[in-house]
Amino acid sequence: MAAKIQFQPDFNFLNKDELFLLQKACEAIKTFVSRTDKINQINYKTRDAHVTAYSTLKGTFVADKNFEEYHIFPEIELDCLIRISNAHMKLVSQKRRIPAYGFSVKISDEKQTIANFPLVNFPLFPINNVSLFLNIFISINRFFSGNILQKICNFLKIVKDVVLISPPLFHPSFMAEVLKFLKKRNHFILSFDYHSIGVYRLGNHLVKLKLAPKNVPTKVDKKRIDHSIESYLEGNNYELELMVQYCYDLEKQPVNQLNKMWKDSEFIPIGTIRITELIGKNNRWVENLSFNPFESIKELQPVGRIQKLRDEAYKTSFTIRKNNNL
Repeated sequence: MAAKIQFQPDFNFLNKDELFLLQKACEAIKTFVSRTDKINQINYKTRDAHVTAYSTLKGTFVADKNFEEYHIFPEIELDCLIRISNAHMKLVSQKRRIPAYGFSVKISDEKQTIANFPLVNFPLFPINNVSLFLNIFISINRFFSGNILQKICNFLKIVKDVVLISPPLFHPSFMAEVLKFLKKRNHFILSFDYHSIGVYRLGNHLVKLKLAPKNVPTKVDKKRIDHSIESYLEGNNYELELMVQYCYDLEKQPVNQLNKMWKDSEFIPIGTIRITELIGKNNRWVENLSFNPFESIKELQPVGRIQKLRDEAYKTSFTIRKNNNL
């Protein structure tokens, strides 16, 4: 069997210009989050993405003893919390809409967070260029937080940048996944597979993550997403399998080309999540939690240039929310 690629800090390297843009992005996040109570007409500050919570699930993560690196987890059985959300930066209704969903997974024990895994129901990311991504991200934050003139100006910037990112959207791997996604657009939210946006460490190795549900129907009767989740959990056990895909070859399994599916690397199960309790979607304790993946133990942290941006972005958003929601 081919040797697994080892983690190297160079995978996360950001140059001087990218770091400068990251600071501008954090300023845009500060402005946006500080105004989210007015933007959403509520009495508290929200996140700057995945604002709408559909449900929060509580359960346990059980590491697979047959997995050769299960010792990374300090205990075989750990606490698990999953926040299910919509990707939009503003609050949206609970009715079915564009199925851009998030599963933010927190695995922990009594002492610490072992892993934060922000997962989504689409396996690829369209932007590989860090500077271009940051410019779009800055414009989107300024669009939602600005006045009418600022909205017009930033909308034009967004349109221009979207044109620039269009070539990667036509990568065959990306287009194939879009077609698969469109076929499943009306599926029940708990029936989707959820994926890491990019690469994570698993010890000293590099992996992509997938969380796959066990025996969940793709169709349900309820129209509201929160009600459909509640109804399903009342009469069914909900289990998911956490799997990893190892990096053996940077050509076939690239770390920083996020619009390309990995080839020639099978998904391997590393543990099971069993849900035991449904927590209210508006629980303020959950809404004030951080799901920053860089708060994970060293052996389970994100890898990659786009991933590296998340650390400061999450910290900035969390600090503003924490200071204003006390």
